[in-house]
Amino acid sequence: MFQYRDLTATSSSSFRPFTNWCRGLLSSDTTRTSQKLNQFENGIFKFSSEVAEALAANLPVVALESTIISHGMPFPQNLETALVVESIVRENGSVPATIAVLDGKINVGLTLEGLEKLAKLGNKAKKCSRRDLAVVMAQGLTGATTVSGTMVIAHRAGIKIFVTGGIGGVHRDGENTMDISADLTELGKTPVAVICAGVKSILSIEKTLEYLETQGVTVTTFGERPDFPAFFTSKSGFMSPSYMRTVDECAALIHSNFQLQLQSGIVIAVPIPEQDSADAKIIQQAIDNALVEARDQKIYGKDVTPYLLQRISEETKGASLNSNIALVKNNARIGSLIAKSFTKIGTVEKTDVYKQGRSSNRATTIVDASQLQGLKYEGSQQLDPDLPQSKLLIIGGISMDIISTFYSSLTTGGSPSHSSTFDLSPYFHTSSPGTVQYSLGGVARNIAETAHRLSVAPIFVSIVGRDWAGRWLLEKMQEIGMETAGIQICDTKRTAVYNALHNADGQLICAVADMDCFAAISTQQVSNLIKKNPPNLVCFDGNISTECIKTIIETCASLRIPAFFEPTSIPKSLKLFTEGDSLFTSLLASQTLRYISPNQYELSAMYKEAESRGLFDGEWFRQIARLNIGAEFQQGIEKMIKKNPKLSFLLEQKIFVQAVFLLPYIPTLIIKLGKHGVLLAQLIQQDQIITTNIAENSRSENEIIVPNDNGNVIRFKYFDPISFSQSTIVNVTGAGDSLVGTLVAGITLYGDKEIDQILARELTQRQV
Repeated sequence: MFQYRDLTATSSSSFRPFTNWCRGLLSSDTTRTSQKLNQFENGIFKFSSEVAEALAANLPVVALESTIISHGMPFPQNLETALVVESIVRENGSVPATIAVLDGKINVGLTLEGLEKLAKLGNKAKKCSRRDLAVVMAQGLTGATTVSGTMVIAHRAGIKIFVTGGIGGVHRDGENTMDISADLTELGKTPVAVICAGVKSILSIEKTLEYLETQGVTVTTFGERPDFPAFFTSKSGFMSPSYMRTVDECAALIHSNFQLQLQSGIVIAVPIPEQDSADAKIIQQAIDNALVEARDQKIYGKDVTPYLLQRISEETKGASLNSNIALVKNNARIGSLIAKSFTKIGTVEKTDVYKQGRSSNRATTIVDASQLQGLKYEGSQQLDPDLPQSKLLIIGGISMDIISTFYSSLTTGGSPSHSSTFDLSPYFHTSSPGTVQYSLGGVARNIAETAHRLSVAPIFVSIVGRDWAGRWLLEKMQEIGMETAGIQICDTKRTAVYNALHNADGQLICAVADMDCFAAISTQQVSNLIKKNPPNLVCFDGNISTECIKTIIETCASLRIPAFFEPTSIPKSLKLFTEGDSLFTSLLASQTLRYISPNQYELSAMYKEAESRGLFDGEWFRQIARLNIGAEFQQGIEKMIKKNPKLSFLLEQKIFVQAVFLLPYIPTLIIKLGKHGVLLAQLIQQDQIITTNIAENSRSENEIIVPNDNGNVIRFKYFDPISFSQSTIVNVTGAGDSLVGTLVAGITLYGDKEIDQILARELTQRQV
């Protein structure tokens, strides 16, 4: 089940509500595609898409066992706890990977259905230690992994950190029964760090610590003292050999263990918080009673632990279960923070099953300051030649957005006070109080993030400088899980920065846009990339050079790949015309540039520029004349305006006419009207009317269809926007880019035929 992580201080917050309901717009017709995207299979392993993407991008991943679901708690507390624990992991910056065997297939990351299935099966699920995995797989059974089984799979999957409640150990009469948990021997030979609340207190903690020492297992306590915890309580009376005060110290310990290649595990014992700790005397009495009952009923081996935990819960009237749930949540929080810190230290070279099976999508290393300074390239503009295959290629701008907002006035307490008027004069020639926020920006980057959040996994091509802003952008994109291998690092250019000054009401006063670096994107390398891995769609924004735009269109034309242009701004929208009419001569023959998404101002500017260059003369004019624009078209416009009086500005600004003049060259225009919605303009073939769901009986006053003698149809359709409460709007910056990101995602998956449905669901349904 694909999950979204809640990010902080990025531009995604400005359009997160938009992408949330954009996710739903594709869901009804994408069952087959979703099944392909949701899980990546590698032989005997099945990775959830969330885990697969995190491993590929080298994001922090935390393994979770599944016996705690099936054998550790009753239903429905087990399912509720599992979901909460996964949520805690995400909230603390890591990706949860609950491990289990479902119908003979090892799952690394479970869907909601998988979690529920395991929770309802309970004790009927096979308890899987190392010895049981092959049997359960061979017989196609469903099994829940113990600490031992989870460690085996996590290690093979390339996951270094594992969170659980408590580990198994030596039973209290182990010297006679030789009943020693396989968890301990696994810790001696499998290099995975286990974050737990110590040894389950039903066992002999003293003998377990001795056995771990014999196995060469590093044991440490997280906290200010070396007290080894006793699961339900924070102190057992025994000490760990060491203690780590912070998550960074724990991460450094794990890193050192891997650097030394000790091939043994680590136990990081996290004491249960005092407020959640059970009464030690009551717990001990319950344990003693349960042990006697187990012996009398001749319960042995793997059945002992679940029996004792159940009886202790009953004896303590649920107090032990509450403590169990609390300590698991606490471990999840600490373990996630350790995983996040460990990932930042650096990545040990992988030789695991995941990397072997996903060689076409190589992992991306998070860049820290020292790495950035030391990076050397054969040139300053090299694209990775081994970028993974993707159906969607997006080329264009990425920037750091710096938004400075004045406080309009200050109260005596120093807090901001907003007013309806804003006088700038007191703020000239001096520093002024306000707020400064950094966020991810860039039109193409915003489009790529939206497509990424819709599970299309685009390849994004752009450029940053070798500076702190470039490093910050790369790190933030990798935190989201986006592929960054297509972003070039340039020694001679600064990372693009958009620096805006807003008044207290959020209105733009002025801005400086430093975007020169995008001219350094190599046109030849972009062309080679398209040729090597032809995508279904190429999308580019107006930030790139005119030469690069021309190269993209020509390359796409040679391979019959449709292209999508996001104009970005009025000046940048005119780049299509700076090559005179040569660019549009090729467009006329191929209609390679199939989609553009201007706002009404950009459309008007493009029309006027083309007109001033005489591009509407000759063949272009003859093409327009063949469209038979006349009374029927005018009547359709009048009906649309009558139904939607707010659109009268479209007639006044000649938007319909301007769109018609561009349609012979660019057959689909998605015209963004800001708060008024979207106007779709198309030049399509007559037989496309049925396939695009615009049959006669489905037409409305919001739609104009004008056929002509050439078998083509001019079509305009208006889409109303969603009405949001003003209080729910955080920021509208990037909303238009999110619209385009959703469109290119839908077109990549389905082509033109679903464009109506995508726009209608985006702009007429409120699924936030």
